Amino acid sequence: MSIIAVGFSLRWKVPVHVGEDARLSRKVEGPADALRHLKTFSYKSGANYRRAHDLCQLALTGGIHSEMCRKPFIAACADEDAHRSEDD
Repeated sequence: MSIIAVGFSLRWKVPVHVGEDARLSRKVEGPADALRHLKTFSYKSGANYRRAHDLCQLALTGGIHSEMCRKPFIAACADEDAHRSEDD
């Protein structure tokens, strides 16, 4: 039996602040936080969402450095904000 180490405590050098409207109230500090936040998205079919999701999971299992999923996460957040604005 092999054990897969999961880096739930991985943190980015600079957290990403997310939220609605002008308030950026939530601090996303790393790939585990990012995956939790991605679950709240209503738009989950875009390429940026899939890339961020996949890279965050890969970072948690040590497949890539955790910083490599930060920019894709920001892009997914921008897509979600754009789709949310279209729905309003």
